[in-house]
Amino acid sequence: MDAPQKPLVSIIAISYNHAPFIREALESVFGQTYAPIEIIIADDHSTDNSLQLIEEACTGREITIISNTNNRGNCKTFNDAFKSAKGSYIIDFALDDRMYPDRVAKQVALFERGEPSMGVVFTNTDIIDEVGTFLYNQYPRFHHRLASVSVPEGDVFKDVLSRYYINPVGMMFRREVIEHLNGYDESLAYEDFDFWIRSSRIFTYTYLPEILSSKRLVPHSLSFNFYKKNKEHLFASTLTVCKKAWWLCKNEVELKALVHRCRYELKQCIQYGYTGISKEYLEILKETDRYYFLYNGIVRCRMWFIR
Repeated sequence: MDAPQKPLVSIIAISYNHAPFIREALESVFGQTYAPIEIIIADDHSTDNSLQLIEEACTGREITIISNTNNRGNCKTFNDAFKSAKGSYIIDFALDDRMYPDRVAKQVALFERGEPSMGVVFTNTDIIDEVGTFLYNQYPRFHHRLASVSVPEGDVFKDVLSRYYINPVGMMFRREVIEHLNGYDESLAYEDFDFWIRSSRIFTYTYLPEILSSKRLVPHSLSFNFYKKNKEHLFASTLTVCKKAWWLCKNEVELKALVHRCRYELKQCIQYGYTGISKEYLEILKETDRYYFLYNGIVRCRMWFIR
């Protein structure tokens, strides 16, 4: 009797000016112990020699390469690449990161044992610097694999709403998740927060307590530069997602998580001088935070002095 056919995994690898890291990143993909894997690489109109390095690394391999004629951003670039994907499971992978050899195999195995409602499997992650030196783990560990902190899983809506705790580099998700969401929201400057909010309202998240990837902190990357000046489009996207989350909240616990998030984002907006966005957060808090009137005056005074 023939062995049952294993599910296809689509790795959608996105590059934008990742030239120094492309060979290492792609070798980590090529070195996966699992098969079958479909690799789709999308270069978002890099201004360095990323595309040339991608083409050289993929010579002789059956890989789909997409080259954008203009810079479209992560959300649209992923959505366009996803149209070519045939896999049952999807990994959104940046070509400045790395995955370890058993990553795909272990995540697929967990999915195959789980319920159809399990939409996302995420892992612990090594955080490395630009030259690949280990810095720390996403979740601190007691020993070689178990996290020393409690990692929320299952229905994680309130958890992903209140704080950032999942590293996207460690995620794999079912095809049905991205189909149900109609892809990433292309009006946003980044995808992670919106994906977590919308998908966790419908699907469960499962934590695999192993380190199967490494996230590289690069000075010019989006994540490295998020909370800085001249990044108003990122702050505006976060506000948009918070507004979506407001309508998705079902109970007081989830509303408290929203308040916690909005308070934090409001402080960041005030610090970096985004007065218009700050006022919109105050409008949300006016309707959701019972302590709004205690600090509203203080916040508005700070906004006035920063102008």
